[in-house]
Amino acid sequence: MLVFSTRIPLKETTTRDDFLDVCIRWVVGSPRYVTEGLIYNALNQEDYDYSNDNITFSIRNYKDQKVEISACRLENREPNVIWTNDCIFLSEENSKSVLIQLNCTRKDFNTKLPVIHKPYIVRMFAESELCGVDNGISIGDIPIKVSEKNYDICVGIMEGTYSYSMPVVYITRDYWGENAVSPLYLAQQLSGMAHVIDEETPKFTQRLRIDTNGNNVYGGYVGLYFPDSAYCRKFGADYYSDPKDMLRDIVDSVWKSLINRLDSANYNWNQILVLQAKQKINKIDAKSKEELDSYVATFDQENSQLREKITELNEEFDNLVAERDRLREQFYAIKAKAAGEGFFRRGKEQELYLNEANDLLYSILSQVKIKYPENSRASTLIKSMLEANPRAGACEKIIKLVQEALTSNGGKLNKTAKAKLIEAGFSIEEGGSHYKIVFHDSRYMFTVAKTPSEYREGKNLLSNIRNVVDVERKI
Repeated sequence: MLVFSTRIPLKETTTRDDFLDVCIRWVVGSPRYVTEGLIYNALNQEDYDYSNDNITFSIRNYKDQKVEISACRLENREPNVIWTNDCIFLSEENSKSVLIQLNCTRKDFNTKLPVIHKPYIVRMFAESELCGVDNGISIGDIPIKVSEKNYDICVGIMEGTYSYSMPVVYITRDYWGENAVSPLYLAQQLSGMAHVIDEETPKFTQRLRIDTNGNNVYGGYVGLYFPDSAYCRKFGADYYSDPKDMLRDIVDSVWKSLINRLDSANYNWNQILVLQAKQKINKIDAKSKEELDSYVATFDQENSQLREKITELNEEFDNLVAERDRLREQFYAIKAKAAGEGFFRRGKEQELYLNEANDLLYSILSQVKIKYPENSRASTLIKSMLEANPRAGACEKIIKLVQEALTSNGGKLNKTAKAKLIEAGFSIEEGGSHYKIVFHDSRYMFTVAKTPSEYREGKNLLSNIRNVVDVERKI
């Protein structure tokens, strides 16, 4: 199972030899591994394998007219767990980067993963002189201060118009000039994974609000922005009982977003082995071509089956993550209720996601308010409750994700649509010619054909889901 992934831009001057030197120093210099006899000359273009009782270290190289690749794999075998680290150097179209991934495989039947740590080699690259800049955004373990020099970059990030490759965590200060989380600590935790930008002074807040049409975070909130998108996930201290929980949620969100990227689909370890094999095959005498083509076809078929299995495992992982997030939100809601927070008791029915009941009451009160005279006591009380319990907007985001999933591609649940439904809180089960999609609870189950018979099926399903799930519908 893939448990960590990141891709770090490198300087144009960084070479394959520089990359291999860092990888070898990482393995040989670690006190965790016994590497007696591990010797490799980075100037050597040949493949390499080293193995002892607990680890296997391998190097593979590939080069053609378009791309140059070097890959290192470290497999560490513990009593019940196998850790597989892949580091891949890619030089392609005047761009160089390193892809670092960690896979964890259990050998027992324990349902829990061991504690996952960021591979140390990520820090080695992030702190080395080999890292480039992410289109003007520096890479390292120090937060970037907002200034006039990088103000336009911040605007472009928030509007989704600036070109960059790593996620951005944008930290603001509250009315008293305090941070909800430490920018320096967060930058160290996310070094080699994301950029951390610190808005030290509120003088930029109003300008950003105008220049980004309100897509900036402010007032002590933290925003997580993604490349090629204006979407911002916001984190506020009001939603956490402990700042450590907020910090952990931010780091977890970055981890999950990087794991879900498609980096592993291009030039992963197995793909490099396939490229090597095909390159060798092309050099063999044409007399054996027919036999070799059969070998390649068989190999590609097995590789395709492995990819399908990986896709199934990733979907299973997404479902488990969604369930974990739902249980975490339930925990915070129950904790808040025990502390006596809120102005209305919900009874035995628990929220399916954080702020579900809040958004329901906010919607109802907003619609009812206009029925009362403006100067009436009822109107005054409703206004006070609405101001004290602002709308979170969680339901709106869920409905938007569902709409995007079901109205594109003729209502067919492709990989992208499934990902959006899982992000919205649905789990997906296959059953014959239909999918069963469940919104957190088996009481809220819907079916959708794997092959829609007409283009309106997606819209009809969307309407049914909104009737059941949308707590902000007009009454």
